[in-house]
Amino acid sequence: MSSVQHSPLSPLFCPFHRLHCLFDPYNELTIINISCYLPNVEGHHLYPLYWCNNKESGDESLCHACTFKGIGTTYYFCHECEVSFHKECVESPPLIKSIYHSKHPLQLVQDESAGIYCSHCESRSRYQDAKLYYYCFTCKFSLHPVCATTPSFLNFPKRHEHDLNFFPRKADLTCDVCGVVDSKPLIYVCLQCDFVVHKNCIYLPFVIRISRHDHRLSFAYSISRILSCGVCRQKIDENYGSYSCTKDCSYTVHSKCATREDVWDGKELEEEPEEDYENLNSFEVIGDGIIQHFSHSHHMKFERKTTDIMYDDEKRCQACLLPFYGGGVYECTKSNCDFVLHEACANLPRTKQHIAHPNPFILQVSDTKNIFLCEYCQRCLYGFRYVCSKGDESISIDVRCAAISEPFVQQCHPHPLFLSNELGKSRPCSICKNEKVQTLNCIECIFFLCFYCATLPYKVRYEHDEHFLTLSYKENESLNWCEICEEIMDSTIWLYTCHECGTVFHIPCLLGKCPPYVKPAQNLSLNGTKCNIVPNNRLTRLICYDCDGRCQDKLMLEFYDADGRNLFCYRHWEVVDLRA
Repeated sequence: MSSVQHSPLSPLFCPFHRLHCLFDPYNELTIINISCYLPNVEGHHLYPLYWCNNKESGDESLCHACTFKGIGTTYYFCHECEVSFHKECVESPPLIKSIYHSKHPLQLVQDESAGIYCSHCESRSRYQDAKLYYYCFTCKFSLHPVCATTPSFLNFPKRHEHDLNFFPRKADLTCDVCGVVDSKPLIYVCLQCDFVVHKNCIYLPFVIRISRHDHRLSFAYSISRILSCGVCRQKIDENYGSYSCTKDCSYTVHSKCATREDVWDGKELEEEPEEDYENLNSFEVIGDGIIQHFSHSHHMKFERKTTDIMYDDEKRCQACLLPFYGGGVYECTKSNCDFVLHEACANLPRTKQHIAHPNPFILQVSDTKNIFLCEYCQRCLYGFRYVCSKGDESISIDVRCAAISEPFVQQCHPHPLFLSNELGKSRPCSICKNEKVQTLNCIECIFFLCFYCATLPYKVRYEHDEHFLTLSYKENESLNWCEICEEIMDSTIWLYTCHECGTVFHIPCLLGKCPPYVKPAQNLSLNGTKCNIVPNNRLTRLICYDCDGRCQDKLMLEFYDADGRNLFCYRHWEVVDLRA
């Protein structure tokens, strides 16, 4: 039997072990010099990993020195530490001169802090372990060891027919792909023609789908006429790159806006077949006005009800949980079953693309025992919901928030509203005055609307008023008090008004925190404590444990502990703390 031929011992030693030997608990940043290359590395020899070179293979392709995944580099493996490393990280000298930062030498350092940013690949480390990279203390410039040794030119014929060469000077040059003047990213130029591009724009996709539009968008270096961006609503320069609709509509988006992480799902769709997100019907037509809805086991019949006949505050649509104020409805054909849906709710698509999320949502049915938190309006409720499980976590939104699209029409505001385009910037909602990061904005005046207030019902009923109440603003300066709490009204706030009777209501007084979406007798868990929502409809109103007064809300929270039963006003309930 022939003996197995092992790879010879490598003269290179494990950088992971070296970094741990140099670890200083009192200093996050450690400068590595030539003396740092001589710790006790006995037994920490490296072996080449031929099988994973030039391809990405999950966690195996993660270098544990720089915590960066690189393709096209040689890997080494330490059997003692059971981790792999880039060849460039293993062989990295303490001090280098890089073409990407020619003014000053770059110092090899290890850093324990998170979020190390590489100026070449523009990736940011997500790991808290010790990271190896090159750094300029004067310019605050950093590079991965792999990136520091890459060639100064790129060849990507799909973007440009000639080689692209690194431009070493910081200059205010306009990128032909994104149309932005920005000297922070690395810039590449074509020496044969007048073409300038940011490095992070070279590999932008050519065909994409975004959350703000129903059709695919394709990249073009110029457009024939001046248009406004469908995301930020600003003018698009027709001489630079942008994304335009592949269908007959004139929808166009800036390259930077189209590839934002909250707008684009990160997929290149060139040469990929079309996919219709909203092509699944929620019901099957059985006969004339008879359907079989996917959410219900019985057949449902279409009826058109008048307002006087249909209004019943206790009868709610099973999808949106709002009462019926007339119009078309689908009712269960079984006489002993009270399952009923608004006509619009019965036609909800099974799969939906939402303007505020890059991935599609799937319609699901929640029963009366399961509560979910809507990601956008922050209400806790049951009923139908749209769920997206792609990405890092699963999120749910209720059907009213899912129905919001651009342009959004708020019946009390004269202009259309569009989703905010500045990531991370909070604005005060014009109705509730709360600061929100995600708002619907007016581009003609200063008006912002959070998702909670955008989904307030425009038309509601009050048990002691025969007329509809409507959401209003700046129409009631002469009206002095709320009909429910009898407190003096502030004429600058939004409210519900009965125009026939001249009465006004605070929104919280009329609706509570979210009674249009919740009915009594639900088994909930609040911070691990079981509770119920009970109606407050007795002749003598119940006393709230928190404010020690008679509760005026329609619903109350009921808790049981060692001391017995405790009741709280619904308005004291912080819905953000509730989980199913």
